[in-house]
Amino acid sequence: MRRSRRSRTTVQAWLFGLAVPAVALFMLFSLLPYDRMVGHWPWGIGKEEVMAFQHLFDRRPGQHVEGHAEVFTLTEQGPAGKVMLSAGKDKVAATERPLPTAVGASPIPGGLALDFAVSEPFRGTTGLVLVPADLRSLDVLYAQAVADSLAIPSPRAGLVKLVRNGDELGPFLAQELITPEYLLRNVPTAMALVAADGTVADAGRPGTAAGDTMRTGTPGPLVRSTRFDTAATAAVGLLACAEQRTDLLDGDAGALHDRVTGRVVPLYRMRLRSGAAPEGGTLPSIFREAFSSERTEARINRLAARLRADSAAWAARFLAIDSIAVPVLAKGRNIGLVQAEVDHTREQFMQRLFHPAPATFIGAPVAVPTPPAIPLDPWLAQFRTNPDTLRFVRGKYAIDHDLVLPKGMAVVLERGTRWFIAPGVSVVVNGELHTRGTDLNPVFIRPQDDAQPFGSIAVNGTGDTRVRIRGLRMSGGSDLLVDGIRHGGMLSFIRADVRMDHCSIGTTYGDASVSLQRGTMAMSDCHLAGAAHSFVDLSEVEGSVERCAFVQPAGGGNTKGRSGIGLRASRMLVRNCTFAGLPFVALRSARDSKVLLTGCQFNDNAVAVRGSDGSELDVDGCTFTGNAKVFVLQRDQVVLGGAILTLYANTMIGNTTEQEADTASKVRTGTTVDPKVLRAFGVQP
Repeated sequence: MRRSRRSRTTVQAWLFGLAVPAVALFMLFSLLPYDRMVGHWPWGIGKEEVMAFQHLFDRRPGQHVEGHAEVFTLTEQGPAGKVMLSAGKDKVAATERPLPTAVGASPIPGGLALDFAVSEPFRGTTGLVLVPADLRSLDVLYAQAVADSLAIPSPRAGLVKLVRNGDELGPFLAQELITPEYLLRNVPTAMALVAADGTVADAGRPGTAAGDTMRTGTPGPLVRSTRFDTAATAAVGLLACAEQRTDLLDGDAGALHDRVTGRVVPLYRMRLRSGAAPEGGTLPSIFREAFSSERTEARINRLAARLRADSAAWAARFLAIDSIAVPVLAKGRNIGLVQAEVDHTREQFMQRLFHPAPATFIGAPVAVPTPPAIPLDPWLAQFRTNPDTLRFVRGKYAIDHDLVLPKGMAVVLERGTRWFIAPGVSVVVNGELHTRGTDLNPVFIRPQDDAQPFGSIAVNGTGDTRVRIRGLRMSGGSDLLVDGIRHGGMLSFIRADVRMDHCSIGTTYGDASVSLQRGTMAMSDCHLAGAAHSFVDLSEVEGSVERCAFVQPAGGGNTKGRSGIGLRASRMLVRNCTFAGLPFVALRSARDSKVLLTGCQFNDNAVAVRGSDGSELDVDGCTFTGNAKVFVLQRDQVVLGGAILTLYANTMIGNTTEQEADTASKVRTGTTVDPKVLRAFGVQP
């Protein structure tokens, strides 16, 4: 009997011992304010543990909401990852694969990537990543809003609900992959993706005639920490601090190499890997060096201060994001708890954004020595008339070795100056260039050996660097590739304000006779003939070409890709020019260029005008005589679309084919050019 009484007592004690803490937990989690529940807990108790207990023991009544987001439906179509993606009215075949991460890294569980055919993209993109989303994904949406306001390339991220073979998988973050097609639509024309090993694909026309002497030495790596664009690096560094993402510091998002400036521009995208990065690798160490430099960390703090000054506007913007995203991410949970968690998440993100402490997260700043200034070549000292000016007066000068001028040093060639340049030799000007020839007393630049071209006369500008060329007679050059920067013309200008008139440009052997990238151009009363490839090549340029003649004597090699005037992402007025006898395209417009063509003569060319990839051409008062094809409109890149041609009062005489347009392009007609169009090209109606 005594044993039975003890047994019942032991069972009661056990039940009472279990009931007391259970009741205490029910009371604690049913009465504890939500803002305290989502805050910091002592003794290393994590947020996930707290949320698990809340789910079991919180029995207070509350409101539960369901949010709305676009539904992406995946339907398996067979082996090898073939799926069909349906979203709204769009239905596109895709190939599924794991998330792209560095070799040895672990992708986020449940994430996936979709590749679409270039010929059938999904809403203009050929690649998409999908990552499971929860309330922690708000940091991604906040950071995306910040990235959109900063000078960094970043594909947009958005919330969707994913359904796979009829099963609802919940909310996912969807973001476009950074592919060549993404670059076509979103970044400047000369940008190239940096490979995982830190290399960059070559650019330009292979087999250029000149083996210029600058490229014969052993070049350093194109991607190195001292070349990182400071503004973009600081922006990505700030976002890494705000999101506490070491993967950004390791370069997981990738980078672009700018062939115009030589700079490396880090990219931003959402996290795709879980855990630490694999050991080793060239790119992570280069990225870490760039982010930890003294200059970068100082710029991160300045950028944070600038955003902090507008903190109220940012808070409102983040609240707007919450109003759309939180109902989707809550997944039916108690909205009171969710809101407390969201408020805590937003406050923590803003604290890290406005007070990033890069020295703590990235590491102690490292002093980077300032690169040495370019010295003045001893031979040039005799021509120095001012501290920042070299002046060549009437006379003959033999240039037998490469000349790279100090930054800010201007070069002036007075009338009667004659340069004779050795084979493969180039002159690189890092300041203003002026030639002051006249019709009676021009400036000459010629090769020392007519059978062996020199390199390039190249100008590296800063955006508004003045180039004034008048009365120049020049021939016999090619182009230049130096330290990853391609000067694709005998006369090559980068980020300069170019005025060129009364010049005669003869035989050339490189990519172009005259090349300008990211600048402004006013070219008039010039004569160009005998280019081995193209005459004038303009990329991201605004300006005009007026009263110029482009003629091609017999010969000239392969006609593929050649043009009299080639435009990419440019806005140009071409007025009262003559294009005659060109066995290739007289005027080529690509990559969203805008062209007003008026009063021009096109005689006996293979193709008079070719438009592609989103270009818009307005043609008025032109005469087309004896051309094999007058207008060719095509879509070369599916993601960019075709061309739009608007024709006004033009004259057609004896052409073989007047119009050749694909289904992606449009041809329209009008009576007079809209005054708004004229003003856009600087022409008064």
